[in-house]
Amino acid sequence: MPKIKVCYFSPTGGTLQVAKHLAESMSKKLCAEVEYHSYTLPKEREVIPVFDAGDVVVWATPVYAGRIPNKTLDYVRNALHGNGNLSVALVTFGNRAYDNALAELVGLMEDGGMRAVGAAAMVTRHVFSDTLGALRPNKDDISDLEDFATNVSEKILSSSNNIIPVLKVPGEKHYDKYYTPLKSTNAPANFLKAKPSCDAECCTRCGKCMTVCPMGSIEIDGDIPMFKGICIKCQACRLSCPSGAIAFTDPDYHSHIAMIEHNFSSPKQPEFFVVEE
Repeated sequence: MPKIKVCYFSPTGGTLQVAKHLAESMSKKLCAEVEYHSYTLPKEREVIPVFDAGDVVVWATPVYAGRIPNKTLDYVRNALHGNGNLSVALVTFGNRAYDNALAELVGLMEDGGMRAVGAAAMVTRHVFSDTLGALRPNKDDISDLEDFATNVSEKILSSSNNIIPVLKVPGEKHYDKYYTPLKSTNAPANFLKAKPSCDAECCTRCGKCMTVCPMGSIEIDGDIPMFKGICIKCQACRLSCPSGAIAFTDPDYHSHIAMIEHNFSSPKQPEFFVVEE
Protein backbone atom coordinates (compact mmCIF):
# COMPACT_ATOMS: atom_id res chain seq x y z
CA MET A 1 0.00 0.00 0.00
CA PRO A 2 1.45 3.43 -0.93
CA LYS A 3 2.83 5.48 1.93
CA ILE A 4 3.72 9.06 2.72
CA LYS A 5 7.50 8.96 3.03
CA VAL A 6 8.98 11.91 4.89
CA CYS A 7 12.69 12.59 4.45
CA TYR A 8 14.12 15.29 6.68
CA PHE A 9 17.24 17.08 7.88
CA SER A 10 16.55 18.51 11.33
CA PRO A 11 19.56 19.06 13.62
CA THR A 12 17.59 20.91 16.32
CA GLY A 13 14.16 19.37 15.75
CA GLY A 14 12.25 22.35 14.35
CA THR A 15 12.00 21.06 10.80
CA LEU A 16 10.91 17.61 11.96
CA GLN A 17 8.18 19.17 14.11
CA VAL A 18 6.71 20.95 11.09
CA ALA A 19 7.15 17.92 8.82
CA LYS A 20 5.21 15.77 11.29
CA HIS A 21 2.32 18.23 11.39
CA LEU A 22 2.17 18.26 7.60
CA ALA A 23 2.53 14.51 7.11
CA GLU A 24 0.01 13.54 9.80
CA SER A 25 -2.54 15.96 8.35
CA MET A 26 -1.98 14.54 4.86
CA SER A 27 -2.22 11.01 6.26
CA LYS A 28 -5.77 11.63 7.47
CA LYS A 29 -6.83 12.93 4.07
CA LEU A 30 -5.07 10.25 2.03
CA CYS A 31 -5.64 7.34 4.45
CA ALA A 32 -1.96 6.53 4.11
CA GLU A 33 0.67 5.39 6.58
CA VAL A 34 3.54 7.79 7.29
CA GLU A 35 7.15 6.60 7.24
CA TYR A 36 10.02 8.83 8.38
CA HIS A 37 13.59 8.83 7.07
CA SER A 38 16.09 11.13 8.76
CA TYR A 39 19.28 12.11 6.97
CA THR A 40 20.46 14.35 9.80
CA LEU A 41 23.35 12.23 11.08
CA PRO A 42 26.30 10.82 9.10
CA LYS A 43 25.20 7.20 9.57
CA GLU A 44 21.72 8.06 8.34
CA ARG A 45 23.15 9.53 5.14
CA GLU A 46 24.66 6.14 4.33
CA VAL A 47 21.12 4.98 3.53
CA ILE A 48 19.24 6.05 0.39
CA PRO A 49 15.45 5.86 0.81
CA VAL A 50 13.43 3.75 -1.61
CA PHE A 51 10.28 5.26 -3.07
CA ASP A 52 7.83 2.66 -4.31
CA ALA A 53 5.21 3.29 -6.97
CA GLY A 54 2.41 5.38 -5.52
CA ASP A 55 4.40 6.66 -2.54
CA VAL A 56 4.01 10.38 -1.83
CA VAL A 57 7.32 11.99 -0.90
CA VAL A 58 7.56 14.87 1.57
CA TRP A 59 11.09 16.31 1.66
CA ALA A 60 11.85 18.70 4.52
CA THR A 61 14.93 20.82 5.13
CA PRO A 62 15.90 24.00 6.97
CA VAL A 63 17.20 26.95 4.97
CA TYR A 64 20.88 27.78 5.42
CA ALA A 65 22.08 31.02 3.81
CA GLY A 66 19.09 31.06 1.49
CA ARG A 67 19.48 27.54 0.13
CA ILE A 68 19.48 23.85 1.00
CA PRO A 69 22.37 23.29 3.46
CA ASN A 70 25.39 22.83 1.20
CA LYS A 71 26.87 19.91 3.14
CA THR A 72 23.69 17.91 2.52
CA LEU A 73 23.23 18.87 -1.12
CA ASP A 74 25.01 15.86 -2.65
CA TYR A 75 22.91 13.51 -0.54
CA VAL A 76 19.68 15.25 -1.52
CA ARG A 77 20.62 15.06 -5.21
CA ASN A 78 21.39 11.35 -4.93
CA ALA A 79 18.35 10.47 -2.84
CA LEU A 80 15.64 12.49 -4.58
CA HIS A 81 14.93 9.99 -7.32
CA GLY A 82 11.53 8.62 -8.12
CA ASN A 83 9.50 7.23 -10.96
CA GLY A 84 6.86 9.88 -11.26
CA ASN A 85 6.20 9.96 -7.51
CA LEU A 86 4.11 12.88 -6.35
CA SER A 87 6.06 15.05 -3.93
CA VAL A 88 5.76 17.98 -1.55
CA ALA A 89 8.66 20.33 -0.75
CA LEU A 90 8.94 21.80 2.75
CA VAL A 91 11.52 24.32 3.94
CA THR A 92 11.78 26.05 7.30
CA PHE A 93 13.43 29.41 7.87
CA GLY A 94 14.22 31.57 10.88
CA ASN A 95 12.17 34.66 9.98
CA ARG A 96 14.78 36.21 7.66
CA ALA A 97 13.95 34.72 4.25
CA TYR A 98 13.89 31.44 2.41
CA ASP A 99 15.40 33.00 -0.73
CA ASN A 100 15.96 30.26 -3.35
CA ALA A 101 15.72 27.23 -1.06
CA LEU A 102 12.17 26.25 -1.99
CA ALA A 103 12.79 26.64 -5.72
CA GLU A 104 16.02 24.66 -5.39
CA LEU A 105 14.25 21.79 -3.64
CA VAL A 106 11.40 21.72 -6.16
CA GLY A 107 13.97 21.76 -8.97
CA LEU A 108 15.79 18.77 -7.49
CA MET A 109 12.50 16.90 -7.23
CA GLU A 110 11.80 17.54 -10.89
CA ASP A 111 15.35 16.63 -11.91
CA GLY A 112 14.98 13.36 -10.00
CA GLY A 113 11.85 12.29 -11.83
CA MET A 114 9.29 13.37 -9.23
CA ARG A 115 6.19 15.47 -9.77
CA ALA A 116 5.98 18.30 -7.23
CA VAL A 117 2.36 19.04 -6.36
CA GLY A 118 2.93 21.43 -3.46
CA ALA A 119 5.52 23.41 -1.55
CA ALA A 120 5.58 25.20 1.78
CA ALA A 121 7.93 27.62 3.54
CA MET A 122 7.34 27.68 7.30
CA VAL A 123 8.79 30.01 9.93
CA THR A 124 10.56 28.37 12.87
CA ARG A 125 12.80 29.78 15.56
CA HIS A 126 16.13 30.93 14.15
CA VAL A 127 18.75 28.66 15.71
CA PHE A 128 21.16 31.58 16.15
CA SER A 129 18.70 33.65 18.20
CA ASP A 130 16.46 33.34 21.25
CA THR A 131 14.05 35.97 19.88
CA LEU A 132 13.97 35.68 16.08
CA GLY A 133 11.06 33.46 15.11
CA ALA A 134 10.51 32.59 18.77
CA LEU A 135 7.45 30.43 19.46
CA ARG A 136 7.01 29.69 15.76
CA PRO A 137 5.23 27.89 14.35
CA ASN A 138 2.29 29.25 16.32
CA LYS A 139 -1.32 28.04 16.25
CA ASP A 140 -2.14 30.21 13.22
CA ASP A 141 0.86 28.80 11.34
CA ILE A 142 -0.24 25.25 12.12
CA SER A 143 -3.80 26.03 11.05
CA ASP A 144 -2.48 27.37 7.74
CA LEU A 145 -0.29 24.28 7.36
CA GLU A 146 -3.28 22.00 7.92
CA ASP A 147 -5.23 23.90 5.26
CA PHE A 148 -2.29 23.42 2.91
CA ALA A 149 -2.24 19.70 3.74
CA THR A 150 -5.91 19.49 2.81
CA ASN A 151 -5.40 21.34 -0.46
CA VAL A 152 -2.36 19.37 -1.53
CA SER A 153 -4.01 16.06 -0.55
CA GLU A 154 -7.03 16.89 -2.68
CA LYS A 155 -4.69 17.67 -5.55
CA ILE A 156 -2.94 14.32 -5.06
CA LEU A 157 -6.25 12.43 -5.06
CA SER A 158 -7.43 14.16 -8.22
CA SER A 159 -4.16 14.28 -10.12
CA SER A 160 -2.21 11.11 -9.32
CA ASN A 161 -2.91 9.54 -12.71
CA ASN A 162 -2.83 12.73 -14.76
CA ILE A 163 -0.16 15.02 -16.12
CA ILE A 164 0.96 17.39 -13.36
CA PRO A 165 1.64 21.01 -14.36
CA VAL A 166 4.96 22.52 -13.32
CA LEU A 167 4.75 23.86 -9.77
CA LYS A 168 5.49 27.58 -9.65
CA VAL A 169 7.41 28.86 -6.62
CA PRO A 170 9.48 32.01 -6.02
CA GLY A 171 13.19 31.89 -6.79
CA GLU A 172 15.49 30.21 -9.28
CA LYS A 173 15.63 26.42 -9.32
CA HIS A 174 19.28 26.19 -10.34
CA TYR A 175 20.68 29.20 -8.48
CA ASP A 176 24.23 28.60 -7.26
CA LYS A 177 24.90 31.50 -4.88
CA TYR A 178 24.36 31.72 -1.15
CA TYR A 179 23.18 34.60 1.00
CA THR A 180 26.12 36.61 2.35
CA PRO A 181 25.70 37.18 6.10
CA LEU A 182 26.30 40.73 7.27
CA LYS A 183 27.53 42.29 10.47
CA SER A 184 25.66 45.02 12.32
CA THR A 185 27.73 47.50 10.29
CA ASN A 186 26.42 45.88 7.07
CA ALA A 187 29.93 44.70 6.23
CA PRO A 188 30.25 40.99 5.33
CA ALA A 189 30.37 38.74 8.39
CA ASN A 190 33.02 36.07 7.98
CA PHE A 191 32.35 33.28 10.44
CA LEU A 192 32.47 30.36 8.01
CA LYS A 193 35.31 28.69 9.92
CA ALA A 194 34.01 29.55 13.39
CA LYS A 195 33.55 26.61 15.74
CA PRO A 196 32.02 26.32 19.20
CA SER A 197 34.01 25.92 22.36
CA CYS A 198 33.29 24.05 25.57
CA ASP A 199 33.55 25.40 29.11
CA ALA A 200 35.34 22.58 30.92
CA GLU A 201 33.99 23.67 34.30
CA CYS A 202 30.37 23.54 33.13
CA CYS A 203 30.67 20.41 30.98
CA THR A 204 29.15 17.30 32.58
CA ARG A 205 30.92 14.93 30.13
CA CYS A 206 27.58 13.47 29.02
CA GLY A 207 28.64 13.24 25.37
CA LYS A 208 25.29 14.50 24.08
CA CYS A 209 26.93 17.00 21.73
CA MET A 210 28.92 14.25 20.05
CA THR A 211 25.81 12.20 19.30
CA VAL A 212 23.80 15.04 17.71
CA CYS A 213 26.43 16.63 15.43
CA PRO A 214 25.26 16.23 11.80
CA MET A 215 28.84 16.35 10.55
CA GLY A 216 30.30 13.91 13.07
CA SER A 217 32.83 16.60 13.93
CA ILE A 218 32.88 16.35 17.73
CA GLU A 219 35.28 14.05 19.54
CA ILE A 220 36.05 13.51 23.19
CA ASP A 221 39.69 14.50 23.65
CA GLY A 222 40.78 13.84 27.19
CA ASP A 223 37.52 14.32 29.00
CA ILE A 224 35.84 17.22 27.18
CA PRO A 225 34.43 17.63 23.65
CA MET A 226 36.74 18.93 20.94
CA PHE A 227 35.33 20.42 17.75
CA LYS A 228 37.72 19.10 15.12
CA GLY A 229 35.83 18.79 11.86
CA ILE A 230 33.44 20.80 9.71
CA CYS A 231 30.96 22.99 11.57
CA ILE A 232 27.78 24.07 9.76
CA LYS A 233 26.60 26.29 12.66
CA CYS A 234 23.43 24.22 13.05
CA GLN A 235 23.54 24.74 16.85
CA ALA A 236 22.59 21.14 17.62
CA CYS A 237 25.47 20.81 20.08
CA ARG A 238 24.80 24.13 21.82
CA LEU A 239 21.05 23.73 22.10
CA SER A 240 21.21 20.12 23.26
CA CYS A 241 23.85 20.71 25.95
CA PRO A 242 22.10 20.18 29.31
CA SER A 243 24.55 22.40 31.21
CA GLY A 244 24.95 25.25 28.70
CA ALA A 245 28.67 24.52 28.39
CA ILE A 246 28.89 25.06 24.62
CA ALA A 247 29.06 28.50 23.03
CA PHE A 248 30.18 30.35 19.92
CA THR A 249 32.46 33.28 20.68
CA ASP A 250 33.34 34.47 17.16
CA PRO A 251 32.76 38.28 17.01
CA ASP A 252 31.51 38.26 13.40
CA TYR A 253 29.00 35.56 14.29
CA HIS A 254 27.61 37.64 17.16
CA SER A 255 27.58 40.79 15.06
CA HIS A 256 25.53 38.94 12.45
CA ILE A 257 23.04 37.86 15.11
CA ALA A 258 22.67 41.49 16.20
CA MET A 259 22.04 42.48 12.58
CA ILE A 260 19.33 39.91 11.87
CA GLU A 261 17.60 40.53 15.20
CA HIS A 262 17.51 44.25 14.41
CA ASN A 263 16.41 43.97 10.78
CA PHE A 264 14.17 40.91 10.73
CA SER A 265 12.18 41.11 13.96
CA SER A 266 8.84 41.72 12.20
CA PRO A 267 7.07 38.33 11.97
CA LYS A 268 7.13 36.74 8.53
CA GLN A 269 4.23 34.61 7.37
CA PRO A 270 4.39 31.06 6.02
CA GLU A 271 3.90 30.66 2.29
CA PHE A 272 2.21 27.82 0.43
CA PHE A 273 2.04 26.76 -3.20
CA VAL A 274 -0.09 24.11 -4.92
CA VAL A 275 -0.06 23.19 -8.60
CA GLU A 276 -2.73 24.81 -10.71
CA GLU A 277 -4.72 23.05 -13.39
